[in-house]
Amino acid sequence: MDEAGVRAVLFDLHDTLVPSGHAAEHHAVARGMGADLGVDPDAFAAVVADTFDERVRGLMADVHHTVRYLARRVGGSPTESQVESAIARRLNYSLSLHAATWALPALKSLRKRGFKLGLVADCGAETVAIWPQSPLAEHLDAASFSCQTGVRKPDSGAYLVAAAALDVRTDECVYVGDGAEHELSGAEAVGMRTVRFRARALEGLGDGVADDLDPEWSGPTISDLGELVGMIGIPIPREGSESRTFVSGNVVPWGSKRSPR
Repeated sequence: MDEAGVRAVLFDLHDTLVPSGHAAEHHAVARGMGADLGVDPDAFAAVVADTFDERVRGLMADVHHTVRYLARRVGGSPTESQVESAIARRLNYSLSLHAATWALPALKSLRKRGFKLGLVADCGAETVAIWPQSPLAEHLDAASFSCQTGVRKPDSGAYLVAAAALDVRTDECVYVGDGAEHELSGAEAVGMRTVRFRARALEGLGDGVADDLDPEWSGPTISDLGELVGMIGIPIPREGSESRTFVSGNVVPWGSKRSPR
C-alpha cells in the first residue's frame, strides 16, 4: 500500500474495533427484552431481526422510541418501567462488547504519531446511546453513525461525512474494516486506501469473520491493528489539541451514491 500523504485512519466498528457478538447472544438479548416488555419473547426477537436495516438507517429515532415501537408491532403496550428495563438490557450488552475491545493500544499509538482517527459505523441507536461510556470514544476524533446520517456503507456518503468531520480529503485516508457489506470496495470507490482486518479473537468461531466478505476487493490484510503503525508511515503532525467531533443529522450534504445491492 502506498502510504504517501496519509493523514487519517477511518475504522469500521463491529469486528474491527469491538466484537459484534454471536447471533445466539443477539437473539437471547432480544428475547430477554421481549420478556421485560411483557410480549412474546420470540415474536419480539423476530421483529428486532426483521427491522435491522430500518434501525441502522435511523428510521426509528432514539432507543426509547424504537423499543416502544417494536413492542407495539408485536401487540404490546409496555409501561415506562418495562421499556426502561428492556433498554437497560440492550445497552448493557452493547457496553459489554465495547469493553471487550482489542483496539486501544493501536489507537493510542496512531494518535501519538499524529494521525487523525475516525469511525464509520453501521449501527443502531443503542450505539449512539452508549458511546459516551465506550472506552473507544476518547481515542477517536470523529464518529459517523449510520442511524444519524441515514447512510449505510458502502454508500459513498458514509465515508464522505467522516472525512469531512476530520477535515481531510478521501485520498488522505486509510479505511480499515473486516469487509462486511462491501465496505472496503466502497471506501476505495471514494478514493480511500483500504486494509482488511481479521481479528485473531474471531478465528475459528462459527459466526465470526468470513473468509471473503468483500469479493470485489483485494488488498492487504492484517490480524493485529498494531500493524497499521508500520504500514502507513508518519503523518503530518497535529497542530495543538483537537476536540472530538461527532457527526449527526439526517442529511448527507454531498448526496449519496447508492450501491446496487
